[in-house]
Amino acid sequence: MRKEVPIAIGFIVGILILFEYFLKGLWPGVAPAAQTVQNWGTIISAFAMGLAAANLVVIHSRRIKQRHPDAWMSFLLFAGMVLMVISGLSGKGGERLYKFLFDGLYLPLGTAMFSIMVFFIASAARRAFRARNIDGVLLLVSGLIVMMGNAPVGKLISPYFPVLTDWLMKYPNVAGNRAIIIGAALGMVATGFRVIAGIDRSYFGGE
Repeated sequence: MRKEVPIAIGFIVGILILFEYFLKGLWPGVAPAAQTVQNWGTIISAFAMGLAAANLVVIHSRRIKQRHPDAWMSFLLFAGMVLMVISGLSGKGGERLYKFLFDGLYLPLGTAMFSIMVFFIASAARRAFRARNIDGVLLLVSGLIVMMGNAPVGKLISPYFPVLTDWLMKYPNVAGNRAIIIGAALGMVATGFRVIAGIDRSYFGGE
């Protein structure tokens, strides 16, 4: 029963959502049921976020108890969580504190993190642009053309760099992105059907 019940729930919910999308006009009664299921999904997602927050508290409490060298980060995490919760639940009285914490601390820290990621991306690009084969040569040449077309010095060297950059970004780049999106969508559809049919049971955790 521990496996059959989740499989049956996944099958019923998946078939219900499919019927609601494809047979909405032929079976009007399926729309309210599908909407109820989607609302339950939102509620479960909210509880999952709460469970994740509780798990975060347990992990960092253990780090503080064990006197980990980075325990001060756990103290900062708890302080931030408490301040955000208090300011968020205080209504208009805590609006200024909430706005300061979000706009003055959270957003700049996120920007700083993504700025640091630029160095990792540059390192990965250096390894990817090695001309070991024809694919590497094409990637290297395309990357150089795009960089030169976007840099001010590229326009001074040749007026063709911006034109080639625009062509590469509009046609080969868009075609590659669409192929990736179509492949990912087909993979999602295949995974959904596997879950509905009970073939894919990876969400059990042990299979």
